[in-house]
Amino acid sequence: MATINPDDLDTTNLNAQSNAEHIQGIYDDIQKIHEESFNSRLGLPAVARVTLFTLGGAIVGGLGGMLGGWTDASLKYLAANSHRLPTSYNGWFFYHKRKTYYCTKNAMGQAFRTGAKVGGFVGIMFSLEAMLDYVRGQADFANTMVATCLPGFTYAWFGKMSKVQARELIHKGGKIGLLLGLSQDALQYIRGIDVWYLNQWFGIKPMKLSERLRQYAGEKGSVL
Repeated sequence: MATINPDDLDTTNLNAQSNAEHIQGIYDDIQKIHEESFNSRLGLPAVARVTLFTLGGAIVGGLGGMLGGWTDASLKYLAANSHRLPTSYNGWFFYHKRKTYYCTKNAMGQAFRTGAKVGGFVGIMFSLEAMLDYVRGQADFANTMVATCLPGFTYAWFGKMSKVQARELIHKGGKIGLLLGLSQDALQYIRGIDVWYLNQWFGIKPMKLSERLRQYAGEKGSVL
């Protein structure tokens, strides 16, 4: 029975073919991800979009909480020590040193609490939006409005807010959701993605902004 000598194999061609197949596989995966995310909101898959907005909300909320916590702690420290303010240089040095420690501690705690609240709310809102997009099979401003109002309604319910406060909270949430949803729909239209109500109700076909500008330039050129 004949045996194969490893030295007789053309390993160069085999390695080149294997590398080419590996590179082609990576290219196909990238192309597939691009095609799947093209029609998604903001050009991002749902998981990536929810994750990025949640982290962004947590960071913004944390910074706001830190600034507010530092200001509140500074005022509280001044009120607690207003009757015993130092009268010497060393006394003022230790006063500001203790004040800095106290304000930093309270500001960090407030930053984590506010960041968790804002990030959690943003994550829930965009998760609901993505779920409604999947269930309805289409992405539009209505899903954004519902995803914004529903957490507000739940917060008002469990927070036992009055009817006036709850109505105002949901009303503001609806306005924010409408503005955010229409902005996303406008961005989708500019990117050349079909916005169903523009197409069905007004007959506006999707077209990329670059194509629309070229078409407009061609019409102007033909007139001249």
